[in-house]
Amino acid sequence: MDLAYQVLIVLAVIYVPIWVWVWRCPEKASRYHLCKYGPCIMIKTRLGFKTMDRLCRYTRFWSAFGFFSKLVSAVLFFLMMYMLVIAIIAVPARMASGSSIGIEYALAIPGLNPMLPLFYGVVALVVAMVVHELGHGIQARANGARVDSSGLLYGVVPLGAFVEPNEEDMSKKSRRAQMDMYTAGISVNTVVAFLCFALLIGCCGTLTSDYEDDAGVYYVDSDSPAYLAGIPASAIITGLYEEGSDVRIEVGTSIVDGQVSLDASMDPTKRYHVEYVYHDSTYVTEKAVQMGVYIRAITTGSPADTGGLENGEFLYSIIIDEVEHKVGSISEFRQLMSQTTSGQTIIVGTISVVAEGETPKIEYTNELTLTDKGGIGFLGITVSTGGMTFTTPGMLLDRAVNPFYGADSAYGYLTSFLGYLSGPFNGMDPISEDVQWWYDAPMGQAFWIVITLLYWLFWLNILLAISNALPAYPFDGGFIFAGGVSWLCERLGVRDEERRQRITDSVSNSVSTVVLFMFMIVILSFVM
Repeated sequence: MDLAYQVLIVLAVIYVPIWVWVWRCPEKASRYHLCKYGPCIMIKTRLGFKTMDRLCRYTRFWSAFGFFSKLVSAVLFFLMMYMLVIAIIAVPARMASGSSIGIEYALAIPGLNPMLPLFYGVVALVVAMVVHELGHGIQARANGARVDSSGLLYGVVPLGAFVEPNEEDMSKKSRRAQMDMYTAGISVNTVVAFLCFALLIGCCGTLTSDYEDDAGVYYVDSDSPAYLAGIPASAIITGLYEEGSDVRIEVGTSIVDGQVSLDASMDPTKRYHVEYVYHDSTYVTEKAVQMGVYIRAITTGSPADTGGLENGEFLYSIIIDEVEHKVGSISEFRQLMSQTTSGQTIIVGTISVVAEGETPKIEYTNELTLTDKGGIGFLGITVSTGGMTFTTPGMLLDRAVNPFYGADSAYGYLTSFLGYLSGPFNGMDPISEDVQWWYDAPMGQAFWIVITLLYWLFWLNILLAISNALPAYPFDGGFIFAGGVSWLCERLGVRDEERRQRITDSVSNSVSTVVLFMFMIVILSFVM
């Protein structure tokens, strides 16, 4: 059994008796500032009260901030619902693939969750929760409502912090004041996120690299020729030597559609010694390596799949209109494919990976009928150079500080931003430790500590803001949605307050149930 499951079981076994005790003995539990909150336990304190009272005096500012908060919450509400709908649509394909990330990713426990580093995760999570709840408390106090308590919400694992405004006071306030309070946490998290991101951009602007436009190995496919030759991820490829020759082949980079490849043309029937720089020292592979355009993945149901192409083969040539074109680099392959159209037939020549001393044999497919992708022919293969996927230090830095990198349309800006938020799943924080040696950083290691902390502060604050916009109880978005339904009923002429409240409760509870059900399906599809 995975460690994550073991820890979760232990925590549940400990938690259940505590929850039962708090439920059965509320008076005794209150002495320890504990009370039941559904399936959770609230740990009540008075932490942050002085800060709330000090900051709430600027009532004009907080009134203007309330309007800003409602705008931010509306934007994040639509973003969250878009993400949820897209995730629901993708559930069948994700379940059919059989891939899962594991339950440990569903636990927001830094150190146990592989995505959340222990130190940076704890600091950023605490800051995000504290500023979120302070936002609620300050806005409640600025509108003349008391705050009864603050503290932590616990349910097997820590679920977050909370501020508890006085219900009697808040019930007497206007809808505007109530909405200002509910939206404050979301907007404060958003403001903190963008402040941290602005500092991150400023810090990263001081980075320089001696390898700015060189081909840096960002990923090496398992069991590929590059992997078996011992070429490490983060190596900078600088040259090639054809086996049996002392003539150095200079290599540069070719960038097509944002994808980096070597601009040298290689013949997969031959072998090459690869020259690379690793941590500022130069190396050459001892054994010659089979190099060329390497098939690393094939799209299910594509022409490549039905035509018999296999992962781990090299492309040798493509025959178009009875003319054979050699394929020695990824840029050459993409150039050839850009000249094809949907419905066109081609023949693909491939070479298997062979052991040293064996003679490579060229094999040709039957005619393959291309399908359509963006107006050109689609074969359905993902390729790399000998098993290596490249980026450049300059491009990686640009991606690290630009959530809209490569976007050229409104939809592109949205998808780029969502892709940026998924960065931690791909090891981005914002520049992984393996490739930090590519850059000359002021203050050395201290610099990387600062920008990594800024990145996690940005990421967890924006994640907390977006997730709280979910229109479901107990998220802030549930109360915001209810306020919106009440306002809409009033606009539609429902003047009776009791009737308006019944409609609001009915609609809000129904939507909350449906949204939570959708949310749980998405979570389970990832971890099961």
